[in-house]
Amino acid sequence: MYIVAYRLLNLLNDCEYGSTDAHIAKSLLDMIYEVEFLPIDQVAAKCHISKSTLSKFIKRLGFEDYKEFRDNVRNEKKRSKYTGNEQKLSMNEFIEAQGIERYLNVLSGDIKNFLSGINMGQIQKLAEAIYEYDKIAAFGAVYSETVAMDFMYMFAEERKYIKTNLFDIKQEQFINQADEDTLIIIFSNSGQYIYRDGMKALNSSKLFIKKTKGKIALITSNKEAAYDPCITYPVLYHLTTVVQNHLMIERVVVNLIVDSYRKIRKEKSEK
Repeated sequence: MYIVAYRLLNLLNDCEYGSTDAHIAKSLLDMIYEVEFLPIDQVAAKCHISKSTLSKFIKRLGFEDYKEFRDNVRNEKKRSKYTGNEQKLSMNEFIEAQGIERYLNVLSGDIKNFLSGINMGQIQKLAEAIYEYDKIAAFGAVYSETVAMDFMYMFAEERKYIKTNLFDIKQEQFINQADEDTLIIIFSNSGQYIYRDGMKALNSSKLFIKKTKGKIALITSNKEAAYDPCITYPVLYHLTTVVQNHLMIERVVVNLIVDSYRKIRKEKSEK
C-alpha cells in the first residue's frame, strides 16, 4: 500500500457511512489497478458521479489534478512493496507459502536475535530526549503508523503526551512547521519515509524531512537511513531472516524505549 490507497483508506475510515466521500473512496479502492488505464470521465461514470465532483475529491486527497492522481495510481502496485528490501518476504506471503507454524518459528528466531543486534545506547539517548522535549510527535506510514499510535498510547500512560496523525498530509504539515524545540520520531523499517520524502506524491521535489527545524529520530532496519545526516537520534535494529517481521520488532523497540524513559523519570524524581 502506498500513497493513493493509503489516503483513500484513511479518508474512508474518517467518513460517515453512506456519505458521498465514503462512496467515492470505496469505489476508487475497488478499481485501484484499473484507474491507470481509464480517463477521468470513465472513472467518474464507474463511481456514478460527475467529472467535476471527482476532480474536487481528488484535490481534497492532496493531488493537483486527475493526471497526478493517475500517475500515482500507476505506481501503486509496484511501490506497495518495501523499497530496498525486495529480497524480503511479507509476513502474509511467507505464511501463505510456508504455513503459520513455520512463520512462528521464524518470528521466534528474530526476537531471540533482537537484543544482540540493537544498540541500547541509542535507546537510552532517545528516551532521554523524550524526557527533555515537551513537543513530540511520532509518525509512520501505513503499518508503521499503527506502531506510532501504540507509542502514543503507551507514553500517555506515563503522562507524557505525544502527537500522531494517520493522514500523511497532516504529518507533512507538522514536520514543516516544527521548530527547534520539537522532537519528531519516525518509524520506518525500510527507511523510505526519509528517502521518499515521507508519503509525498510521485516526483515531489520538496524534501521536508531534511528541511525541518525539528530534531528527527528514526527507528529503522536501514543502516544508511539511520545514519543519514538529518537524523539526530537513530535507533537501528536488525532482521535476521527473510521475513518482514518489523511490525513485531518495532513494538519490542517501543517497549524498550518506554522502559528506559520510565527509569530516567524515576532517577530524575529521586534527585
